[in-house]
Amino acid sequence: MGLRGRIRRLERNAREEMIEIPQKDGMVARFPKSASMEAFANLVGRMGAGEDAPPEHPLLEAARNSSEPEWSESFYAAGGEGWTDQVEDLSE
Repeated sequence: MGLRGRIRRLERNAREEMIEIPQKDGMVARFPKSASMEAFANLVGRMGAGEDAPPEHPLLEAARNSSEPEWSESFYAAGGEGWTDQVEDLSE
């Protein structure tokens, strides 16, 4: 196998270990598989934290900007700025 074949095989193997999120502009956002757990923890940590919330994980933004409903309609896409402000306070 030549050098080009080896490089293609390495690239293919690397892509299998990545999360690929197609974007509306035609680009593809790629993240390691461990990023899904980090993004979920970030999403949960941002709930109700207000101004003290940690910075948003890049995977969450990529999910919201995705052209694929699998991502744009997933729970990863649920956490835009002020998304908890729309919830009515029923504590009274």
